[in-house]
Amino acid sequence: MKAKRPILVRIARFVLVVHLWFWGIIAALSLLYSVINPPVTPLMIQRYLVRGYPIRSREYIPLKDIPKRTQNMLIAIEDGNFYKHFGFEWRMVKEAYERNKKAGRIRFGASTLSNQLARTLFLTTDRNYLRKYLEVQVTLIMEICMTKKRMLELYLNYVEWGKGVYGIETASRYYYGTSCKRLSRDQSMRMISILTNPIKYSPQTFHQSASARQRYNLLQRYF
Repeated sequence: MKAKRPILVRIARFVLVVHLWFWGIIAALSLLYSVINPPVTPLMIQRYLVRGYPIRSREYIPLKDIPKRTQNMLIAIEDGNFYKHFGFEWRMVKEAYERNKKAGRIRFGASTLSNQLARTLFLTTDRNYLRKYLEVQVTLIMEICMTKKRMLELYLNYVEWGKGVYGIETASRYYYGTSCKRLSRDQSMRMISILTNPIKYSPQTFHQSASARQRYNLLQRYF
């Protein structure tokens, strides 16, 4: 037992050091991204290397220039309590855990906009418990280091909206040939609706997805 104890202590110290380095790097980048726009994200690199998606020329747009209606649509359909919670909706997390436990694998999520931004800026979209473990830590650090408005701005400018299409302004010009400032109500609803699976569906084919149709109908009802 005495011989094993130092080994366990060294392992524990190593794990702690790795975590401290990880937290420090994420905190430093979060503070940096509070004032500077990331030049590239791990998701962009992963999509390019693994699937061969091009990283299309990106158009960045400040939050103040994105129509309030579009912002409200996104929050309503993705994360109604975005401005109230601290990164997590614990009731939804519990429900998703129980459903995944029954399914025997990760099929259901309870991701807030904060969680999605954590994956977009610092991680990948791979579904496994290691990523979820890291996602929790990244989300908490971002919530401490960034304002909600900055997080929403980064989300809208970096979230995946198609094969090699990242950000709402890039997507608006790609799909409709115009700035998101000039999208119609219907076009905005179509854009928000496909975020469940932007690789498979586009604003023109959203009706082929049951979840996208449901989201569109909800937006149509309330906006």
